[in-house]
Amino acid sequence: MTIRFGQPGYSNQHTVYIAGDRKRMEFRSSAGERKPDGSFETIYGPSLVAITRCDLGRRFELNLDASEYTSAPYPPKPLTKEQIEARGLQVPAPDRSEKATLRLEVSTIDTGERKEMFGRMARHVITTRKQIPLEGSQAEPQETVTDAWYIDLDQRLSCDYHWPEGEKAHGYTLGVNGKLPREKVEFSATGEPETGFALHSVTTSKIAYAMSDGTRKQKDSRIELLVTELEEGPLDPALFEIPPGFKHVAHIERNPMPSAAASRMEDLWQRFKACVTSLLNL
Repeated sequence: MTIRFGQPGYSNQHTVYIAGDRKRMEFRSSAGERKPDGSFETIYGPSLVAITRCDLGRRFELNLDASEYTSAPYPPKPLTKEQIEARGLQVPAPDRSEKATLRLEVSTIDTGERKEMFGRMARHVITTRKQIPLEGSQAEPQETVTDAWYIDLDQRLSCDYHWPEGEKAHGYTLGVNGKLPREKVEFSATGEPETGFALHSVTTSKIAYAMSDGTRKQKDSRIELLVTELEEGPLDPALFEIPPGFKHVAHIERNPMPSAAASRMEDLWQRFKACVTSLLNL
């Protein structure tokens, strides 16, 4: 399958191959820069490949342009305390307060609309997520709406994490000025959560935030995901092998070489994308 995603003026795509307990994802990192005339320029990095092999218990990342690759255990092992500290990460202490400071509301509505996509029947589902700060919260109000068409397509490998059947959980990411605030969160969910695979989705977000002078502003964003190709058939086993002549290294170059500011933003984007990709098992 080939998946294109991004926002107006800035998009990227990746291609995924799955055969049994092996997965290959081809992609390129990219960074966007605003030119003096106001137009948006996309700068691409090297051609990259991620290969997951359950039979080997490994995940490989390849830089095709440099003929280099890295290797790591899969599933990944939890970070040790020393590794967490070395990366400058923070683990917030558990909040023992019984009074909630943040409310997260999730509403899922199946519109009842159906249509055929890639020879499969897709359902139209709209999911709304609201973040509502309560007394004592350091968070800002947010609202995200995902309007999408889903099909039943399980692309997980046997070595991917599988949530225990019958159990449910809520997750969220929260940061304030680069720190992880302590929030006591209460969740409210209505409708049946959608667990299918999105062939087309449009996510719009409204995030309010405070300026240094005390005024408040709202930032709106729009991210679209579209599967442009979905095929079934035999695959060449060589797709899931390290090509001859590739050198094993400790680190491969993933990012393009834009300005320093754009490079920092791209690094943050890649970390966020890697996290989302892991959560969605893409």
